[in-house]
Amino acid sequence: MERFALIVDDDPVLQTMMSRHLERMSFDVGRAFHYAAAVLHLGARKPHLVCVNLELPTQSGYELCEYIRGPLGLKGVAILATSSSRLARDMASAEEAGANAFLKKPFTMRELTTCVEALLGIAQPTHSSSQTNRSTT
Repeated sequence: MERFALIVDDDPVLQTMMSRHLERMSFDVGRAFHYAAAVLHLGARKPHLVCVNLELPTQSGYELCEYIRGPLGLKGVAILATSSSRLARDMASAEEAGANAFLKKPFTMRELTTCVEALLGIAQPTHSSSQTNRSTT
């Protein structure tokens, strides 16, 4: 079964970067620019991961987190909240709304990878196996 991630962000450039990166991590990726589109995606397919910008244009990412945890009842879905806010209270509010992790914008794709791997308990294959398989004589 392929892992499915939903990216909810109104920034098309960031959304494309994240989508391509998650695809390289073997995710099937859905994309939504606002709350209503995200709800449609969530009704069609249960994600393993939701990356949600807390500062969406119509309804907030906080509300989407609450919807995922509440009416949808998706307790096992990993939610990664993103925001340009650096305030501790915003991070705490994201957690209260149901987010499992928080990434401050701007973030690197390496930071995204680290966070996703930690959330889902996955590890990407290493490319240094030739070094570890060398025998010493």
